[in-house]
Amino acid sequence: MARLPLPYRLRPLWLRQAFFLITLACAVSGGQASACLGSTEPDIARLEIEVGRDPLGAVDKIARAITNTDPANRRRLAELYIVQAKALMMGGGDPAPALDQARIAAGKLGPSDPVSIFLRVNAFNDLPDGRAKRAALESLVRDYESLPEGSSAKSCRAIDLAFSYSYQEKPREAFMFASQAYLSSAHDKTSLARAEAASVLAYFVSNGHDFDYARRLHSEALAIQMKLGMSDLAANELLMRGYTRLNDGNWNGAVADFRASARQARSYGNRYAVDYALLGVCQAAFEGGRITDATRECERAYQGLGKPTEAMALPATALMAKLLVERGDPARALAILDPAIAKGKQENASDDWVLALETRAQALSALGRNAQAYDQMREASEAAKAFRDTEMQSGTAALQARFQTRELQNRLAEEERASSTRLRLAIAVIAGSTTTLLLLGTLVFFLLRHRRRFRRLAMTDPLTGLANRRATLERVSAALPGPDAQQPRASFALLDIDHFKSCNDTFGHDAGDQVLSQFARVVERCVRPTDIVGRWGGEEFLIILPATGLEKARDIIERIRSEAALEEFDFAPGYRLRFSAGIAMPSETGGLTDACLKLADRRLYAAKHHGRNRTCIDAGIAWAGPPAPSPPPSSGDSGTGSGSARAA
Repeated sequence: MARLPLPYRLRPLWLRQAFFLITLACAVSGGQASACLGSTEPDIARLEIEVGRDPLGAVDKIARAITNTDPANRRRLAELYIVQAKALMMGGGDPAPALDQARIAAGKLGPSDPVSIFLRVNAFNDLPDGRAKRAALESLVRDYESLPEGSSAKSCRAIDLAFSYSYQEKPREAFMFASQAYLSSAHDKTSLARAEAASVLAYFVSNGHDFDYARRLHSEALAIQMKLGMSDLAANELLMRGYTRLNDGNWNGAVADFRASARQARSYGNRYAVDYALLGVCQAAFEGGRITDATRECERAYQGLGKPTEAMALPATALMAKLLVERGDPARALAILDPAIAKGKQENASDDWVLALETRAQALSALGRNAQAYDQMREASEAAKAFRDTEMQSGTAALQARFQTRELQNRLAEEERASSTRLRLAIAVIAGSTTTLLLLGTLVFFLLRHRRRFRRLAMTDPLTGLANRRATLERVSAALPGPDAQQPRASFALLDIDHFKSCNDTFGHDAGDQVLSQFARVVERCVRPTDIVGRWGGEEFLIILPATGLEKARDIIERIRSEAALEEFDFAPGYRLRFSAGIAMPSETGGLTDACLKLADRRLYAAKHHGRNRTCIDAGIAWAGPPAPSPPPSSGDSGTGSGSARAA
């Protein structure tokens, strides 16, 4: 993972989150390498994976492969130099010499050759703006279309073109190519190309404010990277997913992802990657109003990234200054912040600039310099207003791109309709223009994102990101086939983490929260797309498995058990993730959902009673039928309900 490529700081606002893409130097200027090559040679593909695991460690291996390659094999040499350039870029080195050698080796390959297309895309942003750039991009698209359908090279070049169009401020075309890359890689869902395509599409979807879908795409990419052992890319993916969570208001989940990113980066010794991840922890803690809880992370991020030459110097400095103000040291906050603000906004993101101005105003006020504080806050307010206005325009453009795939069109149709006030606002914006009905739908969706976010928060468990109890039950009826269906209607599985209280008592509640979050991710990975997963309460989870009998349901639960047993927690050494489960079917309880849940709960209790870390589907623990009417309570009755006494 390299220092942040400067071109990412030069893009329009709807791309302002591109500092996530520390390792994705797709078609950037300055001779930097692209994300994936898509070579058909297995050993070169393996070297690409090595780069994703440990960029600096892969440099020597690639150099030996170059030395042992026949000089007449120009294609292989060109591809090796390209992979070497990628390793150097991700390790913080200079990729330009390796790319120069790649161009020399590929000199006699035709313009439509996959390697030639790669090198032309890579050099695209070095061209002057205007007609030459437009002509070059049109030529690249024609040659891209000649690549074999479903090939890794076509998927990788679609990623490059997506970013090339984004730099031209054409979000519709950018999203189209990101979607094509994802669809083109569908034949091999465990490949590097698939991981890169999912990651890049998640980036564009996130800019379109569909955070749920973006999170799933990031998680898909992360699962592939982890399976391939690509620690560097996995650290970056966790960072990207963390910012997606943060943009969706889930700062707690963002902190968990950022800390996981830092752990991954430490595992292969990448200091810059650690610093970027800790800056994310600091930023998420600030968003959640808990910046003092991230003191160490903020200080470390400032030490690593607060230098004047660093691309992320302003946000690192502003957050550190914010921490100092919170700790009662406004004078030192001004001392570190004033030199950064004196340089002006420059290439910094608008929200970073607003944070810096607001923090300076707070420091001035704390020092009793109220007139200066007032002037500074007024400047911050003006910058914030300009930021919001630009975000509205650029966000609308980004959202238009979402309509390029049928999948996202269908997702839009599921969104809630607007309140009449916001609908009138959207219509007023569009009135008198020649905007299409598609743009109308886009604007309505964009203007209503906060309304939908509040509903999503009401239906989502904030810690795990899963559906909460209410949302899970609401989805049950729609998921179950009718009583006359040939297949079993469903199985209900209740899962309860074993010895969870001891984890909280030994390692702290923050550790317990991270265990719950990680367990939720394990469950999501192991279930089928049609299954419903929700947090039932505490350390208990409910899985509804439509059209699934008890034995098949148990197989799925045991798959979750096997995956969970592999989880390790740096923050809770020695703690093993195990759980007990009880499964029941509505057909066992006369089709009554509540009774089925109670039966699953009784079987879960039995699994606990018989030693934990097991699944119970014992038909001997059966439904007793509807309860008999209870006599009216006497005056001496307490009136309290029954409760669960199940041990953790």
